[in-house]
Amino acid sequence: MFIILPERSKDREFIETLLDDVFGANRQHKASYAYRDKNPPVQGLSLTAHCNERLVGTIRFWPIFLGPRKTPALLLGPLGVASDMQNFGIGRSLISQGHMMAAEMGYKLVLLVGEEAYYGRFGYVSASSHGLSMEGENPTRLMVCELGKGTLKEASGNVQAGDCPRIGVKGSGFAYQANC
Repeated sequence: MFIILPERSKDREFIETLLDDVFGANRQHKASYAYRDKNPPVQGLSLTAHCNERLVGTIRFWPIFLGPRKTPALLLGPLGVASDMQNFGIGRSLISQGHMMAAEMGYKLVLLVGEEAYYGRFGYVSASSHGLSMEGENPTRLMVCELGKGTLKEASGNVQAGDCPRIGVKGSGFAYQANC
């Protein structure tokens, strides 16, 4: 069984170790990390998965905006699941819970850098085919998911980070459990 909780300060060291194990110690040199520098994740949208008190998964969402209209959106990532805990639905649960909470907060678009074979099942499609781009990133790996119908038609341009609008933040009093 695993449980999903809001990220706690005591989880941070374990999260970094988990992400290094999953993606390698050079993961922070990827182009998408530049959009996270000096830009904290959205409060209430950093989640962790635990199995028998062990941190086995993590997901974070970062505020971004798109193009000259400065359309608010989220950048998902990284999503990491311990290698011995993959294929138990932990990643799927983290994404689903994160999407649900982001939609409740008013976010309508989520972008990520990843593989369509995995993220397509969650509604992610090619961002470049919708006129979206991320400097320094392979356009075939940039994907987008609509949390609000019709919002993708309104968005275009480059992904930008920085002081962007943060949509309403609600309390994070939840716990989600599933078998592992």
